[in-house]
Amino acid sequence: MRQIPHSLTLLRIILSPLLVWLILKSNFGTALGVVVLAGVTDWLDGYAARKLGVMGRLGAILDPMADKLMLVTLFFVLAYVALIPIWLLVLVMGRDLVIVSGALLVRIFRNIRKFVPSIIGKVSTFFQIVFVFLVLLYAAVPIPFVHFLEILALILTTLFTTLSGIGYVRLGIRMARRQVA
Repeated sequence: MRQIPHSLTLLRIILSPLLVWLILKSNFGTALGVVVLAGVTDWLDGYAARKLGVMGRLGAILDPMADKLMLVTLFFVLAYVALIPIWLLVLVMGRDLVIVSGALLVRIFRNIRKFVPSIIGKVSTFFQIVFVFLVLLYAAVPIPFVHFLEILALILTTLFTTLSGIGYVRLGIRMARRQVA
């Protein structure tokens, strides 16, 4: 029973290559179902971890890694099949690269080990997920209202990804300027 949360997280990791295959085969309805399944397993693994008292370091590392892997995979494959613009892929991946590089640098040079996600960063990730969901939904069911929502989500994703990237750079600069403890 105590392995349920980790098993659900590993399932999400395994689903990422399946999503690539489904999208490359233009099987958008099934891909959308897999994304929904991944979302449900994400919620379930957190719920099961709390209920079973399995909140450890492994889960704290694997869970966000599985989420990020799926989101990165979706952005790359959706850009590859031209369902999202390349510039958005560059923006989202560039932001993530800046965050990871900055965190690594302040860890190496300032021995700062704790990195708390910002609210705007969480909002950015939320809109990235909503955008990818709507892209797949519109690809599966091309209804004009869904397309309108997709465009709105694209604008919000762009805005919050940019703002959160700027915020993380500013935070990284402040952290880099701190005195070594």
